[in-house]
Amino acid sequence: MKKAIKIVLVILLILVILVVVFVMALGKMAKERNDNYYKYTNPVGEIETKFTPMGSSDVSSVEYKSNNEQIGRFVVYYPTQLENETKKYPVVLWANGTGSKSDTYTSFLKHLSSWGFIVISNDDENTRTGESLNAGIDLLIAENENADNVMYQKIDMSNIGIGGHSQGGPAVFNMATVQPHADMIKTVYAVSATSSYHTKVFKDGWEYDISKVNIPTMLTAGTQSFDAGTATSADQESDEKAGIMQGICPLWSLDENFGLLPDTVDKLYVRKKNVDHGDSYLQFDAYMTAWFMWQLQGDTEAAKAFTGDSPEIMSNPLYQDQRIDME
Repeated sequence: MKKAIKIVLVILLILVILVVVFVMALGKMAKERNDNYYKYTNPVGEIETKFTPMGSSDVSSVEYKSNNEQIGRFVVYYPTQLENETKKYPVVLWANGTGSKSDTYTSFLKHLSSWGFIVISNDDENTRTGESLNAGIDLLIAENENADNVMYQKIDMSNIGIGGHSQGGPAVFNMATVQPHADMIKTVYAVSATSSYHTKVFKDGWEYDISKVNIPTMLTAGTQSFDAGTATSADQESDEKAGIMQGICPLWSLDENFGLLPDTVDKLYVRKKNVDHGDSYLQFDAYMTAWFMWQLQGDTEAAKAFTGDSPEIMSNPLYQDQRIDME
């Protein structure tokens, strides 16, 4: 009997070890996929393909503690060669989605930095007002004048862009319109930005007036259920029995915001097929990078994704519902 029990215990121990090893292997695979997400995409367009992999720069980072408890800390990514150069680098500040911190976007932001950008993130999990983005610009201003800082006099303060995911959408719209440093922002990018329906539901701090955004703006979203929903206007309430669901960034919201943006600014929106809310920021990474390359680095090849008689993004079969209005 004792021998039988011993055999059973040994078998159970082996099974536990196998389960632990399996779980660890899955975790390692998930981390590898997250760290190298761009290797698992299948770009079609020439420009999309160019900006899918990492850029030519190695990337370093530095952290700054914030005296604002909600912000927690800033994480700044920068091209490593900046340490030995005197040239100035353009900046992109990133606004997190609800409940997300800077670590959520590490590989994504390193990718952007590898293309020649200083990129700033923070640990604000409720970014919607744009205050943490504005605080990031305060940090930029201070460190650009700090002779002991690696980025001393190397920050191109005339080329600052902002991007955000989900709740980070209202954050970038508010940063560009009502925050103190709004006039320093050169371009806006928002992926899966929450709609005016959610402003109506959540109210506190979720309000934004995109009609006051007066700089080039790119809006993106996915076509799957959490992003797209099935509702066709802000007036419809979610009703499971009727098959109505308000998505986070439905087509009607993209169309509404596009229409509210002034006709005097370059603007576009596009949805990517078979993409949903959770990883939409990763799925648009290549074209987001191209957008910032054009807007902040003056890359004329990157601009062809959005301009000219045949903008690449308009004919790329991975995307749909494109609307572009460029001067």
